[in-house]
Amino acid sequence: MKGYFLLICFSLASYLNGEIIETKNFKEITHHIHPETLVILDIDDTLLVPVQTLGTDAWFLSRLDHHFQLKKDHFLALDQALAEWEAIRHITNVKIVEEGTEEIINDMQKENIVIMGLTTQGLALATRTVVQLKSLSIDLSKTAPSDQDSYFINGQNGVLYRQGILFTSGTSKGEALIKLLDMINYHPKDVVFINDKKNNLQDVEKSVELRNMHFIGLRYSYSDQRVANFNQEIAEIQWTHSTFDHLLSDEEASVLLNRD
Repeated sequence: MKGYFLLICFSLASYLNGEIIETKNFKEITHHIHPETLVILDIDDTLLVPVQTLGTDAWFLSRLDHHFQLKKDHFLALDQALAEWEAIRHITNVKIVEEGTEEIINDMQKENIVIMGLTTQGLALATRTVVQLKSLSIDLSKTAPSDQDSYFINGQNGVLYRQGILFTSGTSKGEALIKLLDMINYHPKDVVFINDKKNNLQDVEKSVELRNMHFIGLRYSYSDQRVANFNQEIAEIQWTHSTFDHLLSDEEASVLLNRD
């Protein structure tokens, strides 16, 4: 009897201990879902990316470093870089990260799998991001855990749940997620989260496992090569020569670069 009890405890512990899996393909997510799974999708570099280098996450990090070198103040540098990044994100067109992702999401929604988005984006980008996703045939409100907008405080910032997406304003994704799930009284047995950044997966993993939910994180590496190929010179030309009416494409910036 004692051995049987220990076996049950070991099995339960194994179930509750989540795992993080490396994958280059979005379709991997379909191997880890069942009717009681909450599927969570990161936005930037997982679902969408700007059509040009300007406005990408890699560009944001380069601007953050640029402003820190000038100001020697992390908070001032972050504020400036975020302001620039959000301005570009409001006017840029976007493209799907991996072709066919929208079809996979739509197929899961047809099976009534509960799906939501989770992003560190701020409230100012909420409406724009919903529109950009819909331009890619992605509507995360279809089988979201709640159809009601919600606003609450997480850490020092306000966060917003709108159209099936939780915008956490740079605060902990895991803590914001749990607060939302408590607010809407929805507590799934399993959570599957796909994100290009491992630290975000670990943050959510910690929070959901404290609530005894099984967690599987997919560290999505599809964008890794593009990020590694970030071209600072192309980005600087786009930043300098673009207008609100026209953001230079990588091809247009390359022509200017070679001309100089």
